[in-house]
Amino acid sequence: MQRGLLAVILTFAASSRGLCQTSFWTNAAIPAVAEAGYDTASVTLGLTFYSDVGGSVTGVRFYKGPHNTGPHVGNLWSSTGAKLAEVLFSGETASGWQQAAFSSPVNIAANTPYVISYLAPNGNYAFSDFYPWQSLSTAPLHPSIDTPSVYAYGPAAAFPNRTWNSRSYWVDVVFSPSSSSGPLGIYTISGNVTGVGATLTLSGSGSGVTVTNGLGSYSFSGIASGSYVVAPSQPGYFFIPSIAPIVVNGTSVFGVNFNAVALPGVLPGQGQSPHSVSLSWESSASPGIWGYYVYRSSVSGGPYSRLHAFPVQALFYVDHSVQAGETYFYVATAVDIGNGESLHSNEAMAKVPSP
Repeated sequence: MQRGLLAVILTFAASSRGLCQTSFWTNAAIPAVAEAGYDTASVTLGLTFYSDVGGSVTGVRFYKGPHNTGPHVGNLWSSTGAKLAEVLFSGETASGWQQAAFSSPVNIAANTPYVISYLAPNGNYAFSDFYPWQSLSTAPLHPSIDTPSVYAYGPAAAFPNRTWNSRSYWVDVVFSPSSSSGPLGIYTISGNVTGVGATLTLSGSGSGVTVTNGLGSYSFSGIASGSYVVAPSQPGYFFIPSIAPIVVNGTSVFGVNFNAVALPGVLPGQGQSPHSVSLSWESSASPGIWGYYVYRSSVSGGPYSRLHAFPVQALFYVDHSVQAGETYFYVATAVDIGNGESLHSNEAMAKVPSP
C-alpha cells in the first residue's frame, strides 16, 4: 500500500536578528552545583565539541562560583592534545558566566572534534552530574561524544581527557561559523543521522551522494541556491523522516537530521503504518533557539501531548503514529538553549485517510 503523506504548515512568530556568535549555553543557564567546595586542587576542565561547518573559535566561557578564584587560563586543543590557543581571563565578575577572547580567532574544520577548556587553579568548579548531553545541541555546534566533559589535574593548564559521572563542568566555546556565502554563492547542507551509519543522497537542483562519518555527521558542500531533497538509506533500517525537502536561498542549511530505526528480519518499509503526517514550520528568529517540540491532540484546542523526548532541530517532523480515518490537531513550540519554551504555534489539522 502506498504511504499516505499529509503536509501541514506550522508558523512561528519571529523577530529579526543579525548573525551572531554561537555557544552551547546562554547566560541564563545555571549548573546544579555552583562550586565543588570539597575539591580545591588545581584542575583543567573542558568540553569536547565539533561543528557541522567550518568556522573560527573566538573565545572560551565557563560558569564561576564565588570561591572559584583565578588566575583562570582558557585553551583550545585539537583532539590529540595539540594546544591551538591560550588566553588569560581578566575583568572577571565574582560569579556567573565568564568569557575571554583569544588574541586571534582559530579556524577549525567541519565535523572534527576539538576541546575547549579552562584552568581552575583553586578548584571549586561548577558541575552537574549525569548531564543530558543528548539534549544539548546548538546547530551547527554539537557535543562530540556521549560524555564530552573532560578534566585533568595539574598545576598548569593541561589537555583534559578524563571523564566522571557524565558530568558537565560548564565549559563553553564561542564559535563563529564561516560566512555561508562564498564568492560564487556556494552553500552547505549538513546534519546528523542517529542510530546507524547511512548513505545520504541529494537530489533536486543538484545531486550528490555522501556517507556519515564516525560521529554520525554528513554534509554536502558547494551547493547553489535552489530546491533539494535529502534522503538517507541503509539496508535493514527505515528513517524518520524518510526524506527532507530543503530550500537553499542565499544561506547554508544546518541541522537536517534523521533517526534510523532498525527492523531485524524485516525489509525497510515493512511493518510500518500505511500513513504519516508531515509537519513543517518557519524557523524562529528569537535569540538562542536550538530546537522545536511538536504536540498532538485528537481534539481541537487540546489538551496536547508531546510526540518526542528531545527538541527537533530540523524545520519538519513526520508523525508515523497516526491511524487511518482519524483526525489530529498539532501545535509546536520553539525551545531555547536554556530549555525555555515558547507559547504554542497556531493549530494545524490533519485528517488521515481511511485505508
